[in-house]
Amino acid sequence: MTRRVTVCTSPVPRLPAGVRLTMMPPNVRIFEGEIQRMATSVVSALLKQGFVHPRGGEKELRDRVEAILLDNLKAEDALEQEAEELASKHSRQLAGMDHRKIVAGIKARLAKERGFVL
Repeated sequence: MTRRVTVCTSPVPRLPAGVRLTMMPPNVRIFEGEIQRMATSVVSALLKQGFVHPRGGEKELRDRVEAILLDNLKAEDALEQEAEELASKHSRQLAGMDHRKIVAGIKARLAKERGFVL
């Protein structure tokens, strides 16, 4: 199946009033309802500013955005687990260093190697 992607050449959109982007601290559990709210906010902002015109309706678009967010969170979680495993394997060599910083560094390196944006 071939997907057709349209690249927007207009300036970066401003977020609607009341919508904020925040960084999530590491190891924060995100519940399904929060993912649904995030997807709803993203879709609402995109529709309001005219950046998308859904073929199948707003609900279908929201479901697809929700699936994309969920897949991304799962991929980041897997990356985090792999970084934890690598840090544990090399714990003797890294004795005395801050474990969280080690894991964060390994995770950043793995993400860069795989083209994954954190």
